[in-house]
Amino acid sequence: MQILSYKLDAFIPFDKDSIEDFLVLCEDVICKMTSDEKAIFKLKSATHELLINSLEHGYNRNAGTVSFYMKRHPDKITLEMTDEGSGFDTSLLKSENLGTDLNSIKGRGWGLMIIKRLSDSMEITPNTPKGTKINISISLNDLWK
Repeated sequence: MQILSYKLDAFIPFDKDSIEDFLVLCEDVICKMTSDEKAIFKLKSATHELLINSLEHGYNRNAGTVSFYMKRHPDKITLEMTDEGSGFDTSLLKSENLGTDLNSIKGRGWGLMIIKRLSDSMEITPNTPKGTKINISISLNDLWK
């Protein structure tokens, strides 16, 4: 079986077991969506970073709702993670510079830099009515025939 799309909405307490449970569900889906080991690594790593960013920054290390959506395309997988946290002004991040200068990131932005380096594209937008939405895409080597 190959999963073609998957959506998970979860209320996640900020504790190790809850975070791990969410990540295990997502990782299982990732492995059923592709056999491309490089893409699996990138998707798992990005999912972890996105979840931690949502809980630490969006919900200030408190519980919150996070949505995870993945879709398989012939040549890539797209992943969208949204939260309803405090959100942030995306213009402050200057995402076009993320991942190019390690010295420019002081205290914040490491997770997004990692995600940008792992993905082929990344888009950060406000989540309506509140929070943050991040979309990434990762190319696949196991293309559909």
